[in-house]
Amino acid sequence: MSSGQPTWLVTGGAGFIGRALVRQLLSQAARRRVVVVDAMTYAAYPVALAALAELGHLDVVEGDIADSALVERLMDRFRPEVVLNLAAESHVDRSLQDSTPFLRTNIIGTQVLLQAALRQGVGRFVQVSTDEVYGDREGLRAAREGDATRASNPYSISKTCADSLLLAAVRSHGLDAVVTRGCNTYGPGQFPEKLLPLAALRWSRGQPMWVYGDGQQERTWIHVDDHAAGILAAAVSGRSGGIYHLRHGAPRSNEQTLRDWHAALGMAGAIDDLLQESADRPGHDRRYALSDAKTRRELGWRPTTPWKRGLQVTAAWLHQHPAFWGSALGRADFARYVEGQYGSPWSPSP
Repeated sequence: MSSGQPTWLVTGGAGFIGRALVRQLLSQAARRRVVVVDAMTYAAYPVALAALAELGHLDVVEGDIADSALVERLMDRFRPEVVLNLAAESHVDRSLQDSTPFLRTNIIGTQVLLQAALRQGVGRFVQVSTDEVYGDREGLRAAREGDATRASNPYSISKTCADSLLLAAVRSHGLDAVVTRGCNTYGPGQFPEKLLPLAALRWSRGQPMWVYGDGQQERTWIHVDDHAAGILAAAVSGRSGGIYHLRHGAPRSNEQTLRDWHAALGMAGAIDDLLQESADRPGHDRRYALSDAKTRRELGWRPTTPWKRGLQVTAAWLHQHPAFWGSALGRADFARYVEGQYGSPWSPSP
């Protein structure tokens, strides 16, 4: 990197994990210029991103990473030394309704960024991916860094393709790049289509939360600040071509996760009355599990937020920011989703 103020380009920086990452970049002692490019779709929170400008040098550009002309202009203007690709369509339920946006952003967008990064001579490229690329781990050991992928839904398939494009650029063109694969992420400011904020929103309105099938599907969870710190550790210390796993704790069932979340929120009412069995999601993977032994050894990274403490902090944030739901509920399509008017969350819109 240069001896001056290096520029880090963060795609998807107005999203949930992106904002945590930008905050950490601007808060660290090392002086950096951070450039965010984000399409500002439904899950972005631009107001919260703008508030981070007081921490340091932040430029925000609204745009689509699949727009090659835009990406080329950004590369020429800012000449980033590091690219962190967090831009993604990420909700499996939405991918089952229409996979087209997932293919555009997650695959085409990644390839556009890679081509521009190679032309510009970017010093480090980080592809932020997911544990879902390993598919259902029921009856199998936890996936190790670099195990074969077994993606099984449109979202995870799109992320697998993006990862493969990056690893091909490393091998074929010598791009200095790494992949991070994180587990389910939670924390303050997450768009309320995801499990925890959606449950909090429905419970606050006296509505039960859907539980797919028997509720015993297992997922691992990590706090958003720990996830962001792991991405930065991979950016700084990762070995080119390396794959790094970001997780915390052991997998727990979706039902137990909701029970823990209800307790953290301190809401009135019996939890059993607030869980509503729903038809299972098509092709629903039963278990995701990651091993992170190599990641911890190579990066020296450790998550620091205990599960129940993280839930308490998230619950406190929601109590302190009641207006957070406003922008989401202002959208008629999302309001219907919250009300469950489609019969089940993944059913296509009428």
